Amino acid sequence: MAGKRYTTKFSLVLSTFVVLALCSMILYSCGNDKPKSKTVDTKPISIKKFDTPPGADPSVSAEQGGNGFTGEGWTTYTKLIGYGDPKATKGGSISWSIPDFPATLRPIGKDENSYYTRMAQNMMYERLLQQDPVTEDYAPLLATHWKISDDKMKFTFRINPNARWADGKPVTADDYLATWKMMLDPELLTGGDEFYKENFEMPVKESMYIVSVKAKKLGWIYFDVAAGIKVLPAHYLQDDKGNMMKGKEFLEKYNYDPIPGSGPYYIKKEDVEKGRTIIMRRRSDYWAEKENWAVGMNNFDVFKTDVIQDDNLEFEKFKKGDIDVYSYNRASWWAEKSDFDDVKRGLVQKRKIFNQKPEGQSGLALNMRKEPFNDIKMREAVNKLIDFDKWNERLFFNAYKRINSFFGGTPYANPTNETFKYDLDGAIKLIEEAGFKDKNSEGYRTKNGKVLALELPFSNKSQERYLTILQEDFKKAGIKLDLKEVDGTTNFKIGNERNFTMIIANWGGQNPPSLDFNVVSKTADDPNSTNWPGYKSERVDELVKQYTVNFNKKERIPMVQEIDKILYNMYPYGYFWTAQYQRLSWQNKFGMPKWILAKGDDFYGGTDTPIFQIWWFDPAKAAAYDEAKKDNSKKIPTEETENKFWITEGKSDVLKLSDFYTK
Repeated sequence: MAGKRYTTKFSLVLSTFVVLALCSMILYSCGNDKPKSKTVDTKPISIKKFDTPPGADPSVSAEQGGNGFTGEGWTTYTKLIGYGDPKATKGGSISWSIPDFPATLRPIGKDENSYYTRMAQNMMYERLLQQDPVTEDYAPLLATHWKISDDKMKFTFRINPNARWADGKPVTADDYLATWKMMLDPELLTGGDEFYKENFEMPVKESMYIVSVKAKKLGWIYFDVAAGIKVLPAHYLQDDKGNMMKGKEFLEKYNYDPIPGSGPYYIKKEDVEKGRTIIMRRRSDYWAEKENWAVGMNNFDVFKTDVIQDDNLEFEKFKKGDIDVYSYNRASWWAEKSDFDDVKRGLVQKRKIFNQKPEGQSGLALNMRKEPFNDIKMREAVNKLIDFDKWNERLFFNAYKRINSFFGGTPYANPTNETFKYDLDGAIKLIEEAGFKDKNSEGYRTKNGKVLALELPFSNKSQERYLTILQEDFKKAGIKLDLKEVDGTTNFKIGNERNFTMIIANWGGQNPPSLDFNVVSKTADDPNSTNWPGYKSERVDELVKQYTVNFNKKERIPMVQEIDKILYNMYPYGYFWTAQYQRLSWQNKFGMPKWILAKGDDFYGGTDTPIFQIWWFDPAKAAAYDEAKKDNSKKIPTEETENKFWITEGKSDVLKLSDFYTK
């Protein structure tokens, strides 16, 4: 895929149930491409200010979730095996690069939906529950136990009395309540506050460690929402007078000054160099370090992110060894440039990794709110003007397939959806039916004396390769297409504000999808939703209601397939392409489990676990790497380029990751 991605997942739902949105072809470019070089202290850190004794507060009874709590009558899960390998070692650092600096580092609120911020959220903040990566069963995280009422509308959680914030204070029910209150603040400018108001009553603190949430409606998804909220510390959500902070103040105060979380990593304010670098550091006193699900995880002391705008410079820096991990976003580079000398000698490893990541949606978001794309004929015409086969053959080495679903790679994709083919005559017919019959002296079509001219913002030079072909095909149909290069942050803002006629977007997929956040009609008007085109459908809204209250997964699948058919045939996008694999290279000094990547996401995470929490620095490999760097005659063994763990061994529901730990 061309370019890198940013996510616009609604952060408050369990990972596989959230709206994951990725704009892979929109590249931020607010950063300088020459990061300053400075020595990084790689020791893990502690920002502990409060020394809270382990265990529960002695004043809390066992019945209230304190010491002596038996869990009788509650649900829990003890079989969770995380992605980590017990043979992993702690220490060292890893680095990667991104093309644009994120608009904020806040975990919630306006503009928090960049892919970097999503990844950082998962490394810094924790939910009440997590899911087994293989079975997808709920499992403890901040909460040890949970209950679902007989009517399936009240959810009660018992918070782990050992859970601690980075500053040492205990995680309690008050934190969950404060987080919830902040999410309801419309000043966060996300539109998400209405979802919580419409579907939940305010959570109730039943004790220091027990909190309950009641849904206003019956639905399988509401438990996921309640369990999936990333909890923030209440004492950081207060103003100077000790009152709950207003949303506007929250947005300003924490834009680039991250709130300490309960997770294993933390970003110090002084480690944020705007436009250039962000350093995330491992905490030396992470409360869950010895939990079964954390074994072999969170190994690097330092995770460094550099902003490098220029593709070529980024690649050269990787080849030089200045960057540890590189993702090939261009098929041509993978085919023609990925076998450089260090790869042949094993100093750099390359893999084409297949996993079960949902495909999502990508293409030209067509603003259905205004002319000319308020006319479905014009949207269909755009799809007929995209000569994907030409792109694929000339530019992509036939590495991709054209998207024909909103839910590709999942059982929710409608198998009867048509796949568009280039059809110039068909496109012209539709354009003329839309009223653009006349042409001016330059050959461009007009309607009521107005030229059919469109502007397409793009934020990466590499996109010009196929956009200029698109421009030529548009011209053949009489459409004047102006390509306008902007920086990635501007592009993101344009999309979020719906201030475009057409714009490039790529949204990540979900399995199962949480349709309330990106599919229902209301999302067309939510300022921070992923529904940039503005599609609305009463039938889709009705199907979403049925989907939400149906607890039978098999019965939900045809509902979503119908939704898929409806949305796809509205042509809100000029559909681009997708792939079911990722192309990665890395300096050969890291250890990793056999699965290399998480089951259902990109390497940098967003909904699932990033490699930066799974891999580790391997001193033996690093020593061999250093020796080979000094001596060009030395080689290091390598492995097969293709890794298919998740579509072979990992496809089984009864899989135990422990059976595949590194020997």
